[in-house]
Amino acid sequence: MIPQSLSRGGLLALGVFAASTFFGTDAISQEADSPWKFSGDFRFRAEFNDMSGVSDRHRQRMRFRANATYTFDDEFTVGTRITTGSRTDAKNPHVDLGGGLNKMELNIDRLFVQYTPEWFGGAFVAGKFGNPVYRNPVYGELVWDDDIQPEGLAVVYGMGDMGPFSDTGFIGAQISVLEQSAGEDFWATLLNWHGKVKRDDDSSFDVGVSYYHYGDPTPDGSGALLGVGNAVAGGEFASDFGIMDAVVAYNTGDFVVSGELIKNFRAASGGDDSGFAFGGAMNTESGKFYAQFQTIETDAVFAAVSQDDFLYTTNHNSYVAGWKTELMEKLGLHVWGMASEMEDNGGAGDETVYRFRVDFNFKF
Repeated sequence: MIPQSLSRGGLLALGVFAASTFFGTDAISQEADSPWKFSGDFRFRAEFNDMSGVSDRHRQRMRFRANATYTFDDEFTVGTRITTGSRTDAKNPHVDLGGGLNKMELNIDRLFVQYTPEWFGGAFVAGKFGNPVYRNPVYGELVWDDDIQPEGLAVVYGMGDMGPFSDTGFIGAQISVLEQSAGEDFWATLLNWHGKVKRDDDSSFDVGVSYYHYGDPTPDGSGALLGVGNAVAGGEFASDFGIMDAVVAYNTGDFVVSGELIKNFRAASGGDDSGFAFGGAMNTESGKFYAQFQTIETDAVFAAVSQDDFLYTTNHNSYVAGWKTELMEKLGLHVWGMASEMEDNGGAGDETVYRFRVDFNFKF
């Protein structure tokens, strides 16, 4: 949830979407020179939800993920990841305890091939992979949920120094969202540029600008993605979606403060098309503390792929704050809470809803 800016060398590692950098775990293998790399993690979560007019919900949840990559040579890698969660809910890798003692599902959520030619200075990836863009380092899932893995083709390219910026890079992807056997398909295009301005005191300003261009989200009248939070009119989305996500963060290593601006340039005239976030994080001897405030208007993000941590996916004013610490090697504790209210409640009551979580995260 809190990615770091990319160095030029890091761009090549970033191209290996299923390698340890993107899994958030340490890749391990039986032998140091083995072409196989394995890693994984397990989470146990206790969660409390408080929604006005609805019974409070207490639940225990689990998530398991296992990753594997095989490197054929210096240029070709194949990777995969299996995870718990429903196959038809891309945002949710968790299993709720109390489902009638039924068996738990396992699904493949990443499967890709990566080509890293020596002549290119970057990587080409095809299949189902992680979204590699630079995001808000405090909370970075407002536009794209970290549990959703894009499908299609991507290129990652290191651009080196550009004026005052160092470690710059470009990412482009063509994403297949909805393929229909007897109808028009729904595609999305992702473009990202990122870099940093280094200072003499080893601090830096990290910058990332992404643009998500979505085609027709109701191709040939398909309503598969309707009803997830955006405004709807006449059986279709009221707005089109061309979303810019710009992030600037000042980072000292021990402290980071960030700002994020979101704008849907293809929203309907007079539509709610903007969002912003402001937050900070600090590393201390007892762990990392962070907090962020965000305002997201109804059509500022495409709700089918935006976060599901808050109790509203879009149209909300929200706070998130948390604490992360390491209890022992490869075991972390994350305590965090969220408070949200509708940004535009249509004249209804101004009710605030709450979510509180305690996560125990094991890595292997």
